[in-house]
Amino acid sequence: MFSCRAAWQRCGPLARRAAFRLQRDVVQRRPMSSLPGGSGENILYTVLCGGAFVASVSYAYMTVTSDKERYNGNVAEIQARPKKEWEPKPWPPKSRDDEEESLLI
Repeated sequence: MFSCRAAWQRCGPLARRAAFRLQRDVVQRRPMSSLPGGSGENILYTVLCGGAFVASVSYAYMTVTSDKERYNGNVAEIQARPKKEWEPKPWPPKSRDDEEESLLI
């Protein structure tokens, strides 16, 4: 225990100075821009991305509304078709041999 205390007394001040100096070295001395170029390029990117976003939203809205109208038109057309009465298939079904014989005759 005595050796730990002696080591702490000897190395403690050195560790404190190194820790304090580490904090000062990490802080940036001058603030720098995170993106290359000036603010003019940033405005250009904003305008281009905003325009692309508006165009994609308007295209999606027009597609959804036109598909809804087309769907309703197709449903109305299907319901307007004349319906024929359903007839079940004859039972028992014909075997393949019977079909071949009827083709030969």
